[in-house]
Amino acid sequence: MNNNMVNNPETEVPKTPEMNDSDYLNDFLATEKSLSSNYVMVMNEASNNSLFDEIGNICQETKDMARNLFNLQFKKGWYKLEKAQDSKINTVIQEYEPKSNELE
Repeated sequence: MNNNMVNNPETEVPKTPEMNDSDYLNDFLATEKSLSSNYVMVMNEASNNSLFDEIGNICQETKDMARNLFNLQFKKGWYKLEKAQDSKINTVIQEYEPKSNELE
């Protein structure tokens, strides 16, 4: 096993041409991500405050659902993450630290 990966043991699913639970969750997550992006674009164009607020609520629900789907995929071992190397993390910190200080 790659020591640079963060994941759970994978729940087995049938390897057939038909969609399985992992495929469905992946499809649902991709859909929620797309909807979320589209809601943000709609919010940017909303000239009515009530509409803006309502779309914002729907957008948050969509983001919450995407997070829940991600968590379920990760729990089932169907979503794997790669650990960031310390050097990459430090590089990003150094890049954004001056910008952060400007905001203070």
